[in-house]
Amino acid sequence: MATIKTNYLMPKGLDHDLEQTCDSAFSVTSRMAWLERQVKKRRSRKALLELSDDLLKDIGRSRLEANREARRWFND
Repeated sequence: MATIKTNYLMPKGLDHDLEQTCDSAFSVTSRMAWLERQVKKRRSRKALLELSDDLLKDIGRSRLEANREARRWFND
């Protein structure tokens, strides 16, 4: 993924006229990637609700656990 570089220029009249470059830790692309992960997580949690009790048993989960997982906050 590419990051967006932001250039900050120092105001005129200061002792130095240096260009400062800062890579944002929360760039647009990293935020989009985070959002995509959250959406995938939410979809997989909701998919648990659609599984039959037999399929849940096969993966070692109960209906109660599937319901709890589906109700979790998106960023958990």
